[in-house]
Amino acid sequence: MCEHCSNIVTNVRQYDPTRTTTIRNRFARDMRSRFNEIARVVKVAIVDKNALGLGLVTHQVTTPGNLAFNFPLDANKLEAFMEWLALQVERGILEVSDIQRFGSLSSEYWTNAYITDTYKKGVIRARYELRKAGFDVPTIEQQGGINAVLSSPVHVNKLALLYARVFRELRGITEAMDTQISRILAQGLADGDGPKLLARKLVSVINGTGTDQLGLDISYINPRSGKQVNYFMPGRRRAEILARTETIRAHHVANMQEYESWGAIGLKVKAEFQTAGDDRVCPECSALEGNIYTIEQAWSMIPVHPLCRCIMLPITKI
Repeated sequence: MCEHCSNIVTNVRQYDPTRTTTIRNRFARDMRSRFNEIARVVKVAIVDKNALGLGLVTHQVTTPGNLAFNFPLDANKLEAFMEWLALQVERGILEVSDIQRFGSLSSEYWTNAYITDTYKKGVIRARYELRKAGFDVPTIEQQGGINAVLSSPVHVNKLALLYARVFRELRGITEAMDTQISRILAQGLADGDGPKLLARKLVSVINGTGTDQLGLDISYINPRSGKQVNYFMPGRRRAEILARTETIRAHHVANMQEYESWGAIGLKVKAEFQTAGDDRVCPECSALEGNIYTIEQAWSMIPVHPLCRCIMLPITKI
């Protein structure tokens, strides 16, 4: 690519068609902070507290006492450490709060707040775009405000499904991370690793720091190709991708539910696929740009892939 063309690409304005950049960034930062805190207490436990007896807190996570896991057998050390780590993950990453709602206590995941904020934006955006396209639908204000609109059964149901999906995926990420940590800890104990080396290895599984120097070779199955890939992705990175991707999914579900709801009462709504239109758009999404779909077809199309930023906009073409 010539220098002139390179400058043109570099200067393309990055546009977020969903207008959820701020929420995506906040959600990802929160994920990053929680995984970083787990990495911190793991390092403190192994190096500062020497909890495993080697060689010689935000989010309510806590470090164990000195030599807390210094059992005679490595198997017992491994079991005790992993039990402690599981508790820290439950407190710091899989945090669930009891809230008072309608006179009784119910549980709420910390991730719900981000999904709710995004879903609200999606409903408001969909209503705006429908009116802009010429559909005779009331404004959000005419229906009592966004909270009143979200109280309808269809939106309550969609939000509940999104909440459960995000938490289930996050739990899967932490379970995979715990499996990797257990594997590396067992090998480190067998190899006689010192506290600092072992801590670096375990922290690298959580946040990816220094993986290129530690010889970590953890393979996974690529969901698209079905092939085994020798590539390591730390838990923190997977969680950040989850946060950004599920934000887009929540926005899309809100859009589609609004389009479908108004279509159910006689409005003939179709959807046009729109990308961000910048140099970061992948070929897969670029090929869909401008295509027209029925609401039934459009429901499952976004996100097209992890970190997708696309949107479906309503049109009157039939």
